[in-house]
Amino acid sequence: MAKKKRKGQASQAEINHAEWLFVERGLKPEAISEELERDIKTIYRWRETGKWDEKKELFDLGPTELKRILMEAAIRIAKGEKRTDKEGNEIKEIDADAISKIMKAYDYMSKKVSPEVVRDVLMECDNYISQIEPEDAVKITQYHKMFLIFKIDQDSGN
Repeated sequence: MAKKKRKGQASQAEINHAEWLFVERGLKPEAISEELERDIKTIYRWRETGKWDEKKELFDLGPTELKRILMEAAIRIAKGEKRTDKEGNEIKEIDADAISKIMKAYDYMSKKVSPEVVRDVLMECDNYISQIEPEDAVKITQYHKMFLIFKIDQDSGN
């Protein structure tokens, strides 16, 4: 039996959670609709008004791709070539100083691991261990919980 779709006004927290599921977790709108018990049209509307596709594109753009773009710009500048779009129209060159500052901030942020990521990895690890050594999994899970509490405290500045 299909889940009954929820009606009524969504909270901003619910919309933010749906966006997170799409952008960072990679869920499709259909899966988000099922999980949140919302009509698929609602999810698509949130996706459009919140510009989730643009945010996902930025989220998926990693440091390797950014470095490639910077290197292409550096080579183009060294050769004295102009930057052009697909139609051949000249466009403004990349501001290397601004990109460098952004990359420095990105590198700093990407080295920090959020408690949510730690939780997900530890849960996956615990599930794996419980399949091969159930007795050991109980002990290890306790340490994982303690580490997660430590990580949350560390992340919140305590």
